[in-house]
Amino acid sequence: MDGTRLGPRFSSPPKRQPACASGMEAMETRPQRIRVQVACDVCKIRRVKCTGTTPCGYCARRQQPQNCRYSAQQQRRRPTTSASSPASGSSVNPAATNHGHSAATTASLIQTPPPQAATPQPAPTDPNRVTQLPGSGDVFAATEEHEETEVPREARLLCDIQGKLIFIGDCAPLSFFQTVRRLVTSRVDAHAFAPETSGYSVLENAYSRPSVSAGYGAEPPPIKTRVEQAVSAYLEVTAGLIDLFDNTSLLHDITTWASQARARDDSAADVSSAVNYLVLAIGCQKSDEGAALVYFEYARDLAFASLTGNLGVASVQVFILVTFYMLGACQINGAFLFFGIAVRAAFSIGLHRTAVNSRFGPEAHRQRDRLWKSLRVVDLFLSTSMGRPPATSDVDCTVPYRATGEDGLETFDILNASVQIFLIIEAIVVEVYSRRKISPRLTEGISRELREWSARWLQTLKGLVGGDTGENRPAMANGACQVLSSYFYAVILVSRPFLMVELHRRLSDGSSSGRAFGSDSLSSGKSKLAHACIDAAILMVELVQELVERKIMTRRAPVVV
Repeated sequence: MDGTRLGPRFSSPPKRQPACASGMEAMETRPQRIRVQVACDVCKIRRVKCTGTTPCGYCARRQQPQNCRYSAQQQRRRPTTSASSPASGSSVNPAATNHGHSAATTASLIQTPPPQAATPQPAPTDPNRVTQLPGSGDVFAATEEHEETEVPREARLLCDIQGKLIFIGDCAPLSFFQTVRRLVTSRVDAHAFAPETSGYSVLENAYSRPSVSAGYGAEPPPIKTRVEQAVSAYLEVTAGLIDLFDNTSLLHDITTWASQARARDDSAADVSSAVNYLVLAIGCQKSDEGAALVYFEYARDLAFASLTGNLGVASVQVFILVTFYMLGACQINGAFLFFGIAVRAAFSIGLHRTAVNSRFGPEAHRQRDRLWKSLRVVDLFLSTSMGRPPATSDVDCTVPYRATGEDGLETFDILNASVQIFLIIEAIVVEVYSRRKISPRLTEGISRELREWSARWLQTLKGLVGGDTGENRPAMANGACQVLSSYFYAVILVSRPFLMVELHRRLSDGSSSGRAFGSDSLSSGKSKLAHACIDAAILMVELVQELVERKIMTRRAPVVV
């Protein structure tokens, strides 16, 4: 992972760290700030911004108004020199009071804060934007460094739409959903979910209409779709996940191809036509599902026929696009199978070696490198979603995942940002879910990885989502949203075992809702990590909700769905 490994826990943040190094400033500087005189007990413990009302904004958002109590304010002592020294691992950074978002406890998984003055600063007035996740080292000070937590074994067999059993691994969201479902129905409300015998598969959807494929050799379907609209939709849904073409010329190339007669010449022409049909199929999947299915099935038949000929870049592209279409159709198990063909084709032509790619010239070198990065992103997304081993690895790979400018600094690239966060997710799966043990020491090592990623990418990605950028460049906004969602999901994934431990403990103790969120529970390190899982999920939902309300969010975005 570019030399970044899970390392030992840090005893304290460095003495001097530029504010920009965290990469997680909350929002634009507000000219007016609001300071409250007294914070409620919950906000004091959680170290989040309190609105000073009864109930305060934080307790109201968490639907715990009964816990919003205000204790008498104690006079604050000025910090001594020893308390502010780096050797004091339990010192509290006042910068943690600067951010009013509900995800303040996610901090320990995100960033190490720079030291600041002892006087706390007020928070931004808008608590609903995707904000910085401030850091605090006291999460791990509250928990034994070597105390390990069992990672629940959640792998299972689920029925697909035909009733066949399909394996879903421990880290898969569906495994977690089934665990929560059974826990809720057995301990809380037996009728909270639809019965598992309802006839619907939680794994995938059935086709909305019967297959219309006429098999290889059929006449090419006519292009009745608006090409410009379909290409634009394709770019929106694939941004941040795959980059297979020169996007500046993609519309011109497909428009030219669509205006010509599509006679069957040779296998190379067939593969090229299959790629173009799949671009249109993905692009019109949300607007004209019938036409999308016709294009898809014809292109899929051409793709299979091309396997008997010479493999090339187009062979890899076509099966990645088949995979992507099936993800949009909620056919994730089929997508997993087709993707295996794309990976083997990529290895066959040496896409994993940048030295091989460079032999085809600068433009082809760039395209082949980015094709491999796209493979890595889709592979890690599929393997994490299904809880299965990935098809690719970096053991024999030399394609770089970072790009530097003439000044030697890393330049922004949304595909690089995406592959880097998925590499962290891969490390979480290997280090946590494969070993079935997690400790605060290991969690802090992963936290460092997330902090380094956020320092490089978070501000730029948030800038693409917010402001006028989203309206003017919806593809980039959607791509940034999918990458940020992957980032928040990484936090969820690493803290999820602590959430399940806390949930089982509270249900076993028979704690009331008030006691469950009391000060004793909130002050424990494991409980804070459990809350970090919930807070990261809230951040992800609010990010997507913002784009939905602004009518920018595309439909059928694989990561978001």
